Amino acid sequence: MPERYRPIPAAPLRVALGAVSLSAPLTGIGQYTRHLAQELAALGAAPHCFLGAHWAEVVTADAPGAGPTNAPPGAVPLSVWRTTARHLLSGSWLARVASRTMRARRFRIGLPHDAALYHETNFLPFGDVGLPTVLTAHDVSWLRYPETHPAARVSLLRRHFPRALRHADRVIVVSDFVRTELLDLCEVDPGKIRVVHNGVSPAFLPRSPEALRAVLARHGLLANRYLLALGTIEPRKRLSTALRAHQQLPVALRRQVPLVLAGIKGWLTSELEREMAQAVARGEVRVLGYVPDADLPFLVAGACAMVYPSIYEGFGLPPLESMACGVPAICSNRSAIPEVVADGGILLDPDDIDGFSDAMLRACEDAPWRAAIGERALRRAQYFSWQRCARETLDVYRELVGSPAHGAAVEGL
Repeated sequence: MPERYRPIPAAPLRVALGAVSLSAPLTGIGQYTRHLAQELAALGAAPHCFLGAHWAEVVTADAPGAGPTNAPPGAVPLSVWRTTARHLLSGSWLARVASRTMRARRFRIGLPHDAALYHETNFLPFGDVGLPTVLTAHDVSWLRYPETHPAARVSLLRRHFPRALRHADRVIVVSDFVRTELLDLCEVDPGKIRVVHNGVSPAFLPRSPEALRAVLARHGLLANRYLLALGTIEPRKRLSTALRAHQQLPVALRRQVPLVLAGIKGWLTSELEREMAQAVARGEVRVLGYVPDADLPFLVAGACAMVYPSIYEGFGLPPLESMACGVPAICSNRSAIPEVVADGGILLDPDDIDGFSDAMLRACEDAPWRAAIGERALRRAQYFSWQRCARETLDVYRELVGSPAHGAAVEGL
């Protein structure tokens, strides 16, 4: 092992975890980071999270949706840091460099002295810090579909990601699909790559209409009387297909079963907003925006179906969350989605508006069909868990800084 690596510390294994994505509101990478950190802590890996403005201990498992706590006195609030960072990243190239340089300095100042390794969960490590380094690559959509991303993000990743791949000791990818993409599009040693699938929170489970009523009422919804499209609103999600397919349903059904869009507003959304304006005005489309983590499992469990026509996903958490609730997932057949969904949902070409519309109609009107799909979905969803994700991630750590004491703990799970 190279000399720059430090000796393996005494238990517990201390992991320096890049966790800027934990700043609320959580998107898919934030959910990955939060659940991974919680489960690693349960396995004794003692993650210490870098949030961009400061370091903090991992968020506790009994506080879903909360960000990590224990910020030092005088630390910049996460919301302020996130807003400032976004402002800087939307500015000049010099401002983006300054922002990343400032974060890298904060990272090095607060790096735990007893850290055995550094795991960056969001593509780009903060440089060589003298530790074995693991990075997670969630997809390479910015290479396949650069037009669906802000130009600043594409520029940042093109500039820094190749070096990150070269210097990382291990590269975790969240699906076999992403492994293939990395090998096809990037220069990377295949021996570094480890596939570790994402998991699904146990909060996503089937629920009775009575259990759903209070939460759905806060959002003006009724159980089994809406179709749900979940995720950041941005071009890659191909929400225009969901919108057009819904508009092909009978008028009375569109009014009784609206299409509900849940997720933060992302980027390049003006065309979609123009297209759906009239349907929103008629009440046939509902735009909820960001839904709190505590409400999300109820919102998913109450839907007739999840509609997810994304053209590119490295994994696809929303369909899996839908499947874990026994709710049919009507999905794109591209990228990693078939790998995750398998026979637990309906897979269609994301441009097949008629196919999506037919499946949405059946989900609304054919209860036995919906139940049969839901049973298959539940069986498939059992394959995935955040506990399994954390155990397999810890195995990757042990390849670099293996500890017999931790091996015994893991084997007993």
